[in-house]
Amino acid sequence: MKAKTLALVLLAVLSFASPLIEMAATGHVETLSAYGLVETAMSLVVLFWWYHLDKAEHDYAAGRLMNAGVLVMAIIALPVYFVRTRGWRRGATTIALAAAFLLLTFLLGEAGEWLGGRFVA
Repeated sequence: MKAKTLALVLLAVLSFASPLIEMAATGHVETLSAYGLVETAMSLVVLFWWYHLDKAEHDYAAGRLMNAGVLVMAIIALPVYFVRTRGWRRGATTIALAAAFLLLTFLLGEAGEWLGGRFVA
């Protein structure tokens, strides 16, 4: 498995496992709980790893602002990065794929919360 694919799989697993564990342990899921903050921190590390691998694959020398933007405001910085590295057409396609992946992670989080609730009941 390629490292970039592994990073995406890890993001998906985090999205599913964190709410599952929190729901099973506490009976509810909160956005700013310790579980949520740990999930966010771990997801940012994995996302930045994916971004670093993608930069190398596209031979893109990002500046400090772009790198910081991916960590602080990925929802804005990544679409800019996608267009810069792939052009408008492929960039738009990549943005759409990223949006679909984001939706998938939200759905996995809901599934994890639901399944975790089954352990509590």
